[in-house]
Amino acid sequence: MGKNIHICGICNQTKEDGIFLYQLYICQECEEKIISTSPKDENYQFYVEKLRAINQSSYTI
Repeated sequence: MGKNIHICGICNQTKEDGIFLYQLYICQECEEKIISTSPKDENYQFYVEKLRAINQSSYTI
């Protein structure tokens, strides 16, 4: 069986390996970058804004 392919909600690239955080798919590479990014890093706010979109979604469980 082949792997499922999804579009990452962070980098917008098509990937096979990753996780779903509610309805947002995050590829393995972006997950690792998010986890290792310090609040002092220039990319920190970018990740915060991308993840904040989860709360602004109209999707309900």
